[in-house]
Amino acid sequence: MQAKIEKQKKDTQYASESLKYWNRETSYTRGKHRIGTGLSRAQSDVYSRAMATLGTARKYEEGYAKQRFGVQRHSDETGVSYSSRRNLGKYQELLAKQAQIESSINNTFGQNWDTLQQGVIRQHQKHQAGNREALGVRPEYGMPVMMPPKDKAGQNWANLQLALSIAGMGAGFVGK
Repeated sequence: MQAKIEKQKKDTQYASESLKYWNRETSYTRGKHRIGTGLSRAQSDVYSRAMATLGTARKYEEGYAKQRFGVQRHSDETGVSYSSRRNLGKYQELLAKQAQIESSINNTFGQNWDTLQQGVIRQHQKHQAGNREALGVRPEYGMPVMMPPKDKAGQNWANLQLALSIAGMGAGFVGK
């Protein structure tokens, strides 16, 4: 009888753990979708920031280009430069500013881009690992409960002995 109770307890516990695991599985699936959405948003944010930087750089480039075309280095009539030292200095300043803008664009889409993308990927992997860890391991039934052996031969002998004793008592009453 004790073994049957132990088996019933074990079955109940396994069913309970299975239900809890199933609930964690549904949370895990929702978490996977949530994490995928987060990855997409993070990548989009990185791209948006890079495009904003590019737009700002192009805006400054446009202004510097207008200034550069405003600086005359040659006379329209003779083709000979005048005030070349003063205009050359301004022209070199504008070229230096434009080079700085190009460097900023290259950094944004070069090293900075890779750094931000690696950060997004690592954050995604961290969230995936946490989600998987929250899922846990599947429940296991474990070792079976050992039931006591049934002695069918002994039971049959006991039944036969009981029947014979009843028959013997019945024969004693009939004989009197």
